[in-house]
Amino acid sequence: MKYVIAFITIPLLLATIYCKPKDSKNIQNKDLAYAETTAEKPFALVQLFTSQGCSSCPPADRLLDEVKENYDNVAVLSYHVDYWNRLGWKDPFSKKEYTDLQYAYGQKFGDGRVYTPQAVINGSLHFVGSNEAKMKGNLSKFLKNSAENTIAISNINKKDNSISFNYKLTGKSTGKKLKVALVIDSRETPVRRGENGGKKLLNTNIVVQEIAIPTSETLGSLEINIPDIVKETDELSLIGFVQQDDLVITGATKEKV
Repeated sequence: MKYVIAFITIPLLLATIYCKPKDSKNIQNKDLAYAETTAEKPFALVQLFTSQGCSSCPPADRLLDEVKENYDNVAVLSYHVDYWNRLGWKDPFSKKEYTDLQYAYGQKFGDGRVYTPQAVINGSLHFVGSNEAKMKGNLSKFLKNSAENTIAISNINKKDNSISFNYKLTGKSTGKKLKVALVIDSRETPVRRGENGGKKLLNTNIVVQEIAIPTSETLGSLEINIPDIVKETDELSLIGFVQQDDLVITGATKEKV
C-alpha cells in the first residue's frame, strides 16, 4: 500500500497540555544560553505524522532521521497517530492528541484529509513524508528565510519525573504560542503484529510530551513531565517552536537534555 487517507467529518480541536509560566522575576538574561534561532538564521521544523502500524511509514521515518543528522538548522518531530492501532499493532508512542493535531492541519490545508506518512514543514505545507525530493526541495525553500521569532532554552535540569528549563522569546508575539516538545532522540521497536509485523522499526525524535503557553510571557521558567514510556537509557531533547493561531511556525530551536 502507498498511504491511507481519512476524511474529516467534524472539526477537531488541537489538544495540547498548557502550562502556566513560573515567576520570571528571578530569571536573569545572563542565565540564558545562546542556544537560539537568531533573526539572521534560517530555520525549518519538520513534523512527521507516522505510525508503527503503517507499512508505508518506515521509509519516511528513515528519511526524517537523515534530515535530523544532516541539517543543522532543521528541527524534526515525529508524531505517532492512533488510527492505525485497530489493525493489529498498538503503536506505544501513539496519542489521540497527535491525531487531533493532524486533523487540525487537514482543516488548515483545506483538502479534508489526513494520511500517513505526512510531513508538514513550518506548519505551512504538507507532502508524503517518504518523498525525498520534496523533502529536500521544501527544506531548501524554507532555509532561505529568516526566523520571525527567536527562542532560547537554557538551565535545563532533569530531576525525577520532570525537566525544568528557562526560556526567552523575541519577535512579534501576537496570536502565537510557545510550544515545547519532549522527544526521545531514537528508539528501535520490534513490531510483532500488523502491517510491519516481524520488523524492527527505528523512530527518531519521538514526541512523548508537549506543553504550550501564550507568547505574552516572553521570559520565564517551565517544567515538562517525563512520561512512563521514557526509559533510563533514552537520550532526550527539547524542541521549542513558536506557532501562530493559523498553525504557521515562525521560529524553532533544539536542545539536548
